[in-house]
Amino acid sequence: MASAILARNSADTRPLVLLAAPYFLPRCYGGVVQVYSQLATRAAHFRFVLVSDRRECDIETLDHYDRQCPRLNGFEICRIGQYEFQVRKEESTVERAAHCFRFFRDNRREWNHLIRQLQPQLVICGGTYSGGWLARTIPREIPLVNYIHGEELTLAPGPPLIRTYFRQCQIAAIKKAAVNIAVSRYTADLTQRLTGIADDRLFLLPNFIDPDRFRPLPERNRIRIRLGWDATTVILSIARLERRKGFDQALRALAALHRERKISKNWLYVIGGKGPEGPALQALAADLGILPHIKFLGFVASEELPELFGAADVFLQPNRDIKGDTEGFGIVFLEANACGTPVIGGISGGTADAIEEGVSGFRVDANNIKEIADKLELLINNSFMRFDLGRKGRSRVLANFTVEKAVTRFEDLLSKLINPKTLKRSGPSRPC
Repeated sequence: MASAILARNSADTRPLVLLAAPYFLPRCYGGVVQVYSQLATRAAHFRFVLVSDRRECDIETLDHYDRQCPRLNGFEICRIGQYEFQVRKEESTVERAAHCFRFFRDNRREWNHLIRQLQPQLVICGGTYSGGWLARTIPREIPLVNYIHGEELTLAPGPPLIRTYFRQCQIAAIKKAAVNIAVSRYTADLTQRLTGIADDRLFLLPNFIDPDRFRPLPERNRIRIRLGWDATTVILSIARLERRKGFDQALRALAALHRERKISKNWLYVIGGKGPEGPALQALAADLGILPHIKFLGFVASEELPELFGAADVFLQPNRDIKGDTEGFGIVFLEANACGTPVIGGISGGTADAIEEGVSGFRVDANNIKEIADKLELLINNSFMRFDLGRKGRSRVLANFTVEKAVTRFEDLLSKLINPKTLKRSGPSRPC
């Protein structure tokens, strides 16, 4: 595969950047995937090869996506076996030991082979917990950049001994890197607390969105009628259905407002996404007596997102920290704001960069049902405030979080790293 990539790009003289993407399409969706896709697609001065893995997805699906990717997105994909070691329950101790040996031997061999064949001018490790053990093997003459989102610093899956090894490799990779990109102030501060690296080893590049794709709907009323949302107050959540997103707390807050008659009779809570909490959330809605007011959409395709964000009245995701699993930034808040919709998010993680309190929406303690309910009541019953926060939220996105500005800063950083004489150590870059 690497030799085929080199053959196809033999006439392309732009510097080659290899981006390790343990979580990527077509197996994974979400904010991290969108960040990598947008940067690799839009970077004009570099050519990208993304290195993902082959686990948890059938080969036919992967091959089809990988073949289409250069034509559709402008970057190539290579695959290694997998980044993370996973124990099989049916394995004996001897079988697990053999499995572990093969995992480290084979995946390191594949990774090193790619580095030798592609000879990238720069490597970006997009998942330091998953990929840090491989990033450590990169030759010193190739600059290493880590792209740090937040949750990979607090979560540590896998067997205990493997967790310890992966965490040690992660910290070593962060210390080794020429620069570490952090997506939020929370992530930057957490990185420094865990590793002790200096300010000049951090570059703050907030997450971003495409405001031409996410924008207020020109025919919002017609679309609401088509969706069946006319004459209805719509609260929207879209994310993977997992505990840290706070869907259960949102249901409890809405049930309290409904019970106390602090919300109009015609309200609807629309939940988009799939995940392990789906059945439990449906059961909770039934127990709370509000199931007729809840609509579960299941998986939402990427192309459907702008319409849903723009047609909703309030976007709600009261995220919280669950045993280290937290929100590193919250791109979804920017997407909703860009569509003119006010947002309510949790105070945990890096949402302070995504949500400006009282300007684009509100941040709440997700463990406090009354606090969530109070902010919901405030927005649901005040159309002028919804419009004002939505308008200001979009203006904030246009000023600070557009993909064009992010790509410019990203490419400028890479250029300085590949040409180190131009790299000035002037402290961490902060968002404007």
